[in-house]
Amino acid sequence: MTSEFDLGCATCGTSLTRREVAAERLGFGSFDSLEVAECPNCGGRYFPETTLERLGT
Repeated sequence: MTSEFDLGCATCGTSLTRREVAAERLGFGSFDSLEVAECPNCGGRYFPETTLERLGT
């Protein structure tokens, strides 16, 4: 199954990297940190399916 980490950035095409971000910085204060797929080139952030599932609970 393809995940966000297998895809390139929708803005610039650079490979995305796995990163943990403080949830409060993303507006989700009820969690400590959240995993995102982040572009090291332009800073674009994408939420992997596992993170979206976690936020939905």
